[in-house]
Amino acid sequence: MADLQKNFQISFRDAMASFAAGVCVITTDGAAGRYGITMTAVAPVTDEPPTVMLCINRSARIIPILSENGSLCINMLADEHQDVAEHFAGLTGLSPEERFAYHIWHRGKTGQLEIEGALAHLHGHIAGKHEVGTHFVFYVRLDEIKNGAGKRPALLYFRRQFRSLD
Repeated sequence: MADLQKNFQISFRDAMASFAAGVCVITTDGAAGRYGITMTAVAPVTDEPPTVMLCINRSARIIPILSENGSLCINMLADEHQDVAEHFAGLTGLSPEERFAYHIWHRGKTGQLEIEGALAHLHGHIAGKHEVGTHFVFYVRLDEIKNGAGKRPALLYFRRQFRSLD
């Protein structure tokens, strides 16, 4: 039975790898410190009030920091931000603090960090959270939205690789 469950999990992960998703870097800064993580499990929930859902593994280092800080910025990455995505996914060997040193950052009205040149910056606060299996689902109520200029292609994650929508 354990082998069947393991095979089912592998099949699920393989199926999800075939689902193209936009790439975001979630940043949080506050009393618990500064941290960022690359994510694709980001989805709109409702536009009244504007709310987004984040699904993050319970073992991720960002969980206690995000939970204490309570606020965050969802940076929606353009295709030229692949290096940013790799840094914040932990693929380059940089420490969590060093990851911020390689890019230009600004602060939104809420004080959260936004990467220069992103397609959009969604600043918000955690309005709710619950646990599903191996993950926490965070509901983020948006306080500030900045849409980037131009029609640049998005950075996607598809079949376990970063790709351009272009």
